[in-house]
Amino acid sequence: MTEQLPPSVDDLQAEIKRLNKIIQSLMNHAERNTSIKGSEFTLFQTAIMLEDQVKGRTTELEAALKENEKMNRALRQSENNQRVLIENAPVSIHEIDMDGRIISINKAGLSMNGLTEEGAILGSPYLDHVSVSDRDRVAGLLEKAYAGETSHFEYDAVIMSGKTFKSCFVPILNNQSSVTKIMGITEDITERKKAEQQIHHFAFNDALTQLPNRRLLHDRLRLAIAATLRSGMHGAVMFLDLDNFKPLNDTHGHEAGDLLLIEVAHRLTACLRSTDTVARIGGDEFVVLLSELHMDMSLSTEQALRVAEKIRASLARPYILKCDQEGRAVTMEHHCTASIGLTLFGTNERCEEQILKAADKAMYRAKETGRNRVYLSEVINRSEQ
Repeated sequence: MTEQLPPSVDDLQAEIKRLNKIIQSLMNHAERNTSIKGSEFTLFQTAIMLEDQVKGRTTELEAALKENEKMNRALRQSENNQRVLIENAPVSIHEIDMDGRIISINKAGLSMNGLTEEGAILGSPYLDHVSVSDRDRVAGLLEKAYAGETSHFEYDAVIMSGKTFKSCFVPILNNQSSVTKIMGITEDITERKKAEQQIHHFAFNDALTQLPNRRLLHDRLRLAIAATLRSGMHGAVMFLDLDNFKPLNDTHGHEAGDLLLIEVAHRLTACLRSTDTVARIGGDEFVVLLSELHMDMSLSTEQALRVAEKIRASLARPYILKCDQEGRAVTMEHHCTASIGLTLFGTNERCEEQILKAADKAMYRAKETGRNRVYLSEVINRSEQ
């Protein structure tokens, strides 16, 4: 059975009006009828009955009016709460009309745009507040929103230079399911992006020297091997170990040792091309990766040896270190050299570990033969791969 809904306020008012008309009509008719005293005429009884119905309906109307007012108060309170929440939300909440212009914005939205007054932004095109590099992409998403599609995106701000925002477009529909405006919600994710970049940096870079770490070195070496297979050009790997590092740490402490490692990183980077890689893989051990040298092995070997010798000479220069010892600023001169093991790889060498192992062995041979020198490994035995 279908549940019958209670009459609305408008229905009750209409019925009371109708009953009052009937009562008035009956009373008028009774006054004109001389046989009203007769037992067959019941107009007054009918009028009394109708008046009772009017009283009942009037009581229902009063109750409905009270309930309606209660609902209206609750609705006004809810709307007021929503306005307070929107105005004090930590994210930008704004409306965009069908012409792409901002027609409302909360306090957070003004702040995110470096503004304090609504008048400075209301009526302005939304896309004017998006960086030029992101504007075409965001314009396309706005068009999709007008077609009824919700979208999420990131963009760089114009007024607040250096800020990155994450936003979404939500189409607002009328009763005919037509889009009437766009609701936008935007949050400032600049600090979050910086934190993500730092996490990524620390995952792939040495915290002290900022050089690539072992993980990133392996990734770069994989790419270099793949490039060698495509181009036919050889690559080279150098394994470096500092010859006089431990005495510095033992005598002057880890701060002096850290300063030395940082300077070594600077000198290594200065000796290489932008396409090459230098990594710190632990302690005082560094690895240099040279990619795309030459298709001829002998010419590639000459190139790699020149770079290795340049590095050896650079690292052998005296180090002037300024550090704090027991509250005193101390400047010291330290002499440190490096033993360098060098190996080349070509189109037949595909194993990263094998290449690094060959360079490591060559480095130990450089130490055994006197240190402060470059030792070139033999060609990798391909039968072992």
